[in-house]
Amino acid sequence: MSGQASIDHGLEWPHTTALVTGATGFIGRYVVRALTARGARVRALVRATSDTTGLDVERAVGDLSDPESLRRAADGVDVVLHLASLLKVPWKAAFHTVNVAGTAHMARAAGAARLVVVSSLAAAGPVTGAPRRERDPPQPVSRYGRVKRAAEQAAVAEARGAVTLVRPPMVFGAGDRGALPLFRGVSRGWHVLPTRRPAHIGLVHAADLAEALVDIAARGEAVPAGADGGCGAGVYHVAAPETPTYEALGRRIAAADGRRLRVVALPAAITGIAAAGGELVGRLRDRPTVLNRDKYREAIGGHWWCATDKVAALGWRPAAPLDERLAETLAGYRAAGWIR
Repeated sequence: MSGQASIDHGLEWPHTTALVTGATGFIGRYVVRALTARGARVRALVRATSDTTGLDVERAVGDLSDPESLRRAADGVDVVLHLASLLKVPWKAAFHTVNVAGTAHMARAAGAARLVVVSSLAAAGPVTGAPRRERDPPQPVSRYGRVKRAAEQAAVAEARGAVTLVRPPMVFGAGDRGALPLFRGVSRGWHVLPTRRPAHIGLVHAADLAEALVDIAARGEAVPAGADGGCGAGVYHVAAPETPTYEALGRRIAAADGRRLRVVALPAAITGIAAAGGELVGRLRDRPTVLNRDKYREAIGGHWWCATDKVAALGWRPAAPLDERLAETLAGYRAAGWIR
């Protein structure tokens, strides 16, 4: 662990009001359920155009670009769990504005409330050897990673209350469209590797991440005064203990689905060409793409695994093994009609 011990922030969930940004998103809905199960009073920040189906908690209409709406939303709350972000369009100006300026606005609006910022392992970067630890200096390799790191720094700089940064690796689970192409491809019997060099990957199911966030909000350490999270104090990784290679991950999904699998490992140069083409199409259509040059940089960067002893010291463990979570996710995709 870092030099700062875990802290009891006095959050007794039945007597605590929590604001969740990104509450209508994939991870946000799991976080709302986890908080509600603990007895917290939950307020969800939603945009006027958000699909709030099934979100049976108090709602505050606002936007990360509107500081006054954020102040209204945060009025009277004890803790803010900030998940809202913009993904998959790193070439757009809004990518920086939403992720960095929006986080700064939220940090200021939170006032003295505790702030838990859900960042990404991309903000720390990949490694070429042992799993990354929170104290390792951040070395992001993609624009996404650099923007997420800048958002972390903005949160710490602008907040008046305690701030904690959480960096999960790949998050998956039923309802996630980000991992859908991987599961869909495997369900069809194919698994394409972006490079021939094996790379380990960290993963966490959204339900397990949500429980960790609730634990961290209540008992996790905060970034010390004068620091920005770069030395690891006030920073947590949250991931399952299993860290398969990307090839092994595909095989585990196939096993959960009872499928035979054909694995195709592409030369990195071919993936790079495909990524450039994907980004060009995305720019022309002004739409997010699964593969772009930013994702390519991450794909060839090394291992995306991380140590999790800090969050484990808070008593957190995944509720189920990775293979069980993969099977649950497959079942969820099928129930939604996303996979045949």
